[in-house]
Amino acid sequence: MKIIDLKLIEYKRFLQIQNYLHSRAIKNSSNYLIFASHYPIFTKGLTEKGYPFALQVDRGGSITYFDEGSFMIYFIFKVNNPPLFFKKVIKILKNFFSPYSQIKYDYKKAGFYIENRKICSLGFSYKKGYSKHGVSIHLNNDLKKFNSVTPCNLKGIIATSLYNENILIDKNNIKIRLTNLIKEEFNETENQSTTK
Repeated sequence: MKIIDLKLIEYKRFLQIQNYLHSRAIKNSSNYLIFASHYPIFTKGLTEKGYPFALQVDRGGSITYFDEGSFMIYFIFKVNNPPLFFKKVIKILKNFFSPYSQIKYDYKKAGFYIENRKICSLGFSYKKGYSKHGVSIHLNNDLKKFNSVTPCNLKGIIATSLYNENILIDKNNIKIRLTNLIKEEFNETENQSTTK
């Protein structure tokens, strides 16, 4: 598993890098794990026809919002069985949230929630046997902007963040914990770590 930390990057530039690495993964049979955050942007999945101001991308799900307070985890992984792959990602996130006993989270459609407040978003696509896109953990998002739309177009749902729920987590700690959880679940070893 090759780990790339893009730090804060413009989303359209990320898409170019993702497509390049996806092609590399297919050619070299490699898995890439990417960490990033983005300048403010609304994106929507392929099946969403509304929200003309949002950038349409080739992932599942409806509309969501990213900004500097979003912690992004992108998986370019070989996937033979998409439902099993998704199940593993859900398990990783459950294990990630489990130490924070003060929040009662639950996985529902397209993310993790604290009651009706969305704390984490998921959206993937699969092409030529490899995944694209991934997970956004809401660390300290601009909730006013985020809640100017209905997250994932789900009625009665609003966005929240770990900061808004009084949980403060260092980004470096998140990277270490998630890397370990992902390696464990996918039986991977880290063979390269780079920062762009």
